[in-house]
Amino acid sequence: MRLGYVYGPHAQRQQEKIEYSGIDEWFVDQTGGLLAPASEFTALLAYGQPGDMVVVASLEVLSRDYQLLLRVVDQLEERGMELDVVTLPLLSLPQWREVFQWSAHNERMLYPRLIQLSREKPTDKRRYSLFSKDPEAKGLYREILRLLLEKQSVRQIAYEKRVPIETVYRIKQELGKVQLALTMLACFFLAIFSIKIVELYFDHLLLQVLICLVLTGVILWNVLSDSQQEG
Repeated sequence: MRLGYVYGPHAQRQQEKIEYSGIDEWFVDQTGGLLAPASEFTALLAYGQPGDMVVVASLEVLSRDYQLLLRVVDQLEERGMELDVVTLPLLSLPQWREVFQWSAHNERMLYPRLIQLSREKPTDKRRYSLFSKDPEAKGLYREILRLLLEKQSVRQIAYEKRVPIETVYRIKQELGKVQLALTMLACFFLAIFSIKIVELYFDHLLLQVLICLVLTGVILWNVLSDSQQEG
C-alpha cells in the first residue's frame, strides 16, 4: 500500500502534490513531534505492513533535522517499509541513510548528491538493453518494457525493479522511438493504399496527388499528436 503523510498548515497543498501517485491511506498531523506517541506518523508506522510505501511531498514534511530523518529511516527499515519523496529521486532506504549521514556534514550539497545517486551509470546503459549479454539484465529490460506498455508510471517501475529512474526514462524513450518508427511504416503503407484507391476513382493526376498529400498529412498529424501526448 501507499501511505500518504502530510503535516502542518500546508497539509492540503502537500496532499494535492502526492494524491496523483495513488494513495491508499492518508495520515495528517497538524502539530506535534513526528515520532511522538500520539502523532499520526506514529500511527502510520503502526498501521503499515512490510512492503508499504510512505509517500511525502518533500523532506521538510518529515523534518529538517538529519538525525531525526535517520531515526525515521531506522523505523521504516525495521518494519520493511520504503520512503518516496515525490519531489526528489526515488531512492532505497540504504541510499536515504547514506544521503542523510552525508548531508549532516555537507548540507549545502544535499541536492547534487541526490541527483548523483539517481543517475544511470554508463555501464547500466550497456547492461540494460535488448541485446545485453547478461540474461538477467536482458530479462529486466523486457519486464520494464512490458510495464511501460501497461502504462505504469516511470517512478513506480523504478521502485519496483530497483533501477535508477533515469534508466526507466531511457528505456521509455527507446520504446517511443520504436513505436514512432512502426507507426511511420504503417503510414507509408497506408499512403500507398490511398494512392491505389484514388487511382480507381479519379483520373486527374494532380487531383490524385492532392488527395494523397491530404490523407498523408492527416495521418502524420495524428501520429505526432499522439506522440506528444505520451511524452
